[in-house]
Amino acid sequence: MINGTKNLTRGSMTGNLLVFAVPFLLANLVQAMYSAVDLWVVGKFGGGKIGVAAVSNGGEVMHLVMSFIMGLTTGATVLIGRYFGAGDKRNTSRCIGMVMSFSLLMSVFMTAGLVLLAPLLVSALHVPDEAVKETIQYISICSWGVVFIIGYNALAAIFRGFGNSVAPLIFVGVACLCNIAGDVLLVAKWDMGVRGAAYATIISQALSMLLALFFLWKGRFGFKFALPNFRINWKLVWQYLKIGIPIGLQSILIGLSFLFIVSIVNAMGGADSAPAAGYGIVNRINGFAMLPAMSFAMALSALTAQNMGANKPVRAIKTLWLAIGYTWAAGLIFFSLLQFFPEKMVGLFIDQNSAGADDVIRNGVLYARSFSIDYILVPIVFCTNGFFNGCGRSFFSMANNIACTFLFRVPISYFFSIMAGATLFHVGLAAPMASVASNIVALIYLFSGRWRDRKVK
Repeated sequence: MINGTKNLTRGSMTGNLLVFAVPFLLANLVQAMYSAVDLWVVGKFGGGKIGVAAVSNGGEVMHLVMSFIMGLTTGATVLIGRYFGAGDKRNTSRCIGMVMSFSLLMSVFMTAGLVLLAPLLVSALHVPDEAVKETIQYISICSWGVVFIIGYNALAAIFRGFGNSVAPLIFVGVACLCNIAGDVLLVAKWDMGVRGAAYATIISQALSMLLALFFLWKGRFGFKFALPNFRINWKLVWQYLKIGIPIGLQSILIGLSFLFIVSIVNAMGGADSAPAAGYGIVNRINGFAMLPAMSFAMALSALTAQNMGANKPVRAIKTLWLAIGYTWAAGLIFFSLLQFFPEKMVGLFIDQNSAGADDVIRNGVLYARSFSIDYILVPIVFCTNGFFNGCGRSFFSMANNIACTFLFRVPISYFFSIMAGATLFHVGLAAPMASVASNIVALIYLFSGRWRDRKVK
């Protein structure tokens, strides 16, 4: 499976889902370790709570960028999956060239924007004064790795459209080992602090992109590396953006909502960076806890795209219910861990003998106890989103999630933060409340059947 394609419209639905989604999960788990390893190494060896606050806040910005890129490139997975499922080799090959060329063009503008806007973003987040310099430093350095983030995710999306989720796992796994080695060398040994963590991240991202590019060149995907094949076909670009932009926009707006919440948390702490650090640590844990639902949802987009391309909608919806079941079980495990062992989970990410560590852990535990309720609600949110995206109904997913985010999560977070005696426990309640609303809307749309019969045009 490492060197080929897979038709997901035949065979066992459970087998196809697990064989395709588990590498997705492992790849996303490894990718999440980029920022988690940065946070852990900096917290242990590179600056205590100031370093943690800088990497935490800077990581939120880079996560926002990553979320948009992953959302946008999901359009490539869906588009290629539909053409591949329908047996249209010509358009499949044309899509590959278009995605690669358009990704390079997009990376130029995104890199320039991030470098220029880094100080403004840090100001908008109300980062504690003691961590401002390091946060700007982290974002500015990581910005130069955007071309590698876009390149890798575009190539990984292409492979997944062909039903190959193993190759991206291997590439990102090698890159993560490189990142860990870089963090140990640059932060722990050479004492470069936040700068070292950022440099280690972009070097490893470059490695993952180069490995993926080499695999496409040598693999059996029906694409030849000739200049005419990289010509941008604007009709295909429109198809790509019509699917990918709503997913990417949804990701970036939801990400922005969490940045608003970061700002709320920072404002609650004032000059004290302990709430920001505690919130940031729990967000890293959240990143891992949400991975099963997120990964199965991304896998569902490809599975659904191939099945809809092959005119097998019943098979697609049965796979959806299987995915919801598996991800709910995983969410229950993480929910239990943060309800029964929150101090141990939060304490993993900071030197407990450092100044202010007790306050960081206390704030993190408060947030973890309420936010973790969301772990048993998001499986429906994520999996139905992945299903609708694979059906070409990404606009509905975007509208539902943005509405619930800005009508529920952000206003509730703010309202709870200004109540008398407010703590991070109250702020954390906003996420599960928003997920309940999103689930209701998604299930109504699913049972209405209006997601059917969306063709690639």
